[in-house]
Amino acid sequence: MSQQDKIKSLDESCKKVLELPLIRFVGVLDKMGNRIAGGFKKGLVSYLQDPDNRRMYIQLSLEFLMRKDFDKELGSIDYIASRRGKVTMISIPTKEYLVLISAQRDVNIEEVIKKVNSSFTMLPDIKP
Repeated sequence: MSQQDKIKSLDESCKKVLELPLIRFVGVLDKMGNRIAGGFKKGLVSYLQDPDNRRMYIQLSLEFLMRKDFDKELGSIDYIASRRGKVTMISIPTKEYLVLISAQRDVNIEEVIKKVNSSFTMLPDIKP
């Protein structure tokens, strides 16, 4: 599969997750924290300005990489979730990418994880 086809497929998977209620954003980040697919639900905008979005993507990628240091002792990360005053952020690692979801604060995290697992079928390393 070409890189362009892979990104198109990732975008389609992001759109499937965006169909869930309470989801604001679904994106796919590469190892450098670059968003390569996804975006906001139609009609919604980020609470952050563009430079801050980029900084957040890098920060979340670094957070995941730093937590991987404990994989040997604790096992690999299934997902990382943080509930903030305005949103819930969920990061789901795959072998190549980090799937990032921003949702309204009271979202059901497990429901979102299930939808990601079923929507990103092209990524065999997402845990069921």
